[in-house]
Amino acid sequence: MEESGTPRTVTMTCMTTKKKFDVVQPEVTVLKNGRYAFRVPCPWDGKNGKKLFAFKFCSSKDYQEQCERRAANESK
Repeated sequence: MEESGTPRTVTMTCMTTKKKFDVVQPEVTVLKNGRYAFRVPCPWDGKNGKKLFAFKFCSSKDYQEQCERRAANESK
């Protein structure tokens, strides 16, 4: 989350079509190399109905914030 407490909007780029789209508070994934990235499904399908994904590198701070949000949601 940003300092103001509002959810963060991230502009993502589809890896296949190179189209851009905005996502509010995307999920952070830990990659095999230990880096962090936002990973979200694209709002459109590829050929033959294939599901496309967009990735964007992010910081460990984004991952920590996601963990804090999950912990807060689980404690409710």
